[in-house]
Amino acid sequence: MLAALLVGSGVLDGLGPAVRYRGPRMSPLTEQAQVLIDERILHLAASAASPTSDPGPEENRDLVPQTLDEQRERLLQVLVAQGGLDASALQRVQAIVEASPYMGFGNPAVSVHPLSRDQCFERRQHALIVPGDALCGSPRMVALPEGSSKDKTSAHLCIDQYEFPNVPCEYPLVWVRASEAASLCRAVGKRLCDAHEWEGACAGRLLSSDTEYDFQAGRSLSTWEHNRQRERVWATGGEPSAGRCATSGSKSETCVEVGWSGCGSNTFPIGSFPDCVSLLGVYDLHGNVAEHMNLPTSPEELGINGGLGQTEMKGSWFASDALSPYPDDCRWRAPAWHATRIDSPNSHRNYQLGFRCCRDLE
Repeated sequence: MLAALLVGSGVLDGLGPAVRYRGPRMSPLTEQAQVLIDERILHLAASAASPTSDPGPEENRDLVPQTLDEQRERLLQVLVAQGGLDASALQRVQAIVEASPYMGFGNPAVSVHPLSRDQCFERRQHALIVPGDALCGSPRMVALPEGSSKDKTSAHLCIDQYEFPNVPCEYPLVWVRASEAASLCRAVGKRLCDAHEWEGACAGRLLSSDTEYDFQAGRSLSTWEHNRQRERVWATGGEPSAGRCATSGSKSETCVEVGWSGCGSNTFPIGSFPDCVSLLGVYDLHGNVAEHMNLPTSPEELGINGGLGQTEMKGSWFASDALSPYPDDCRWRAPAWHATRIDSPNSHRNYQLGFRCCRDLE
C-alpha cells in the first residue's frame, strides 16, 4: 500500500523505471500494492519533498477524510510529503497504525472539527511562525538547552514543535495507546518525551532530571512534592493562556461514556493558534489533545537512557473546560490516572489523546 500511495501521490514521478506499479490504485487497507521498488530510489523520493515549516498550497486541502481508511491514507501522504521519512520508517508507521482498530484523526461519523485546514492556513499566513532548528536533523523540531542557557548549540535534546504527525494544519493522531505512541516515535527515529522534557519545552526552561524526579519516593509522593514546589508558568507566560490556545474544545453530545462510537475527537488542526507557542518555539502545549509522555521512576527509565517508565498525560483542552478539573500550567503533574507501564499493550487511549516526540542529540 505504501508504495502505491507514493506512486499515486506523484512523489515518485520522474524517477524512472526503478519504480513499476501494476494495476489500478488500491484501497490502503484491503489490498497490498503489487509494486517493485528500488529502496534507494524510494528513499530519495521521500527525502526529495524538502519539508518546510508549513506545507505549500495544495488542491482540495479542505476535503475531510470520510472513513478511517482515508484518514490513514492521508496520514501517510503527509509523512511522505512533509515528514522527511525514508521508506522503511514509513512502513513501520503504517504497520503500527493499521494494527489499531481506531487510530486516526477521530471517528469520522461523529467528529466535528471546529476549524478547517484552510482556516488554519489562513491564520498562519498572517502570523510570525517560529522555525525549527537545523541542528535537530528533522523537520519542525527545536532544541532544548538545559537550564537558563540560551545557546541552542549546547542542547542535547530536541522536541517536535507540534503534536504528531508534527505537520501544521493537519489534525492530530488520536486513539493512540502510550505503547503505540512510543513505537511510533521509535519508527520515525525519535522517542517519547519524558515528563520533565515536555514541561521544560512548555515552561521555556529545561530543568535537570536530577532535580525533577525523586526516584526514592515512589510516584504518588514524588508527584505531590513536585507539584507543591513547582514553578507555575504557562507556555504563553505567567498567566493562563485562555483565548490564545485551542482550549475551547468540547465533547460530543453522544459522548456519555468514553468510546469510539459516541465520542468525536472534535480537534483543531495542529498549529491553528500561532500565539500558543512557548519561549522555545513549541506549539499547542495547552489545549487541543492531551499528550502521552514517559514518567520515569528510576534513572534507567529516563528516555536518554533508552528506558520507559509509567504513563503520564497532560495538555488537553479538557483542563481549560469551565469545570477546570485540574491545573494546566506547564509543570503540574497528574495523579496516576489510567496508569500503566508505557509499554503495556493495555495502556490508555481515548478520543482526545495524542502525543509528540523527542530526539536525543549526540
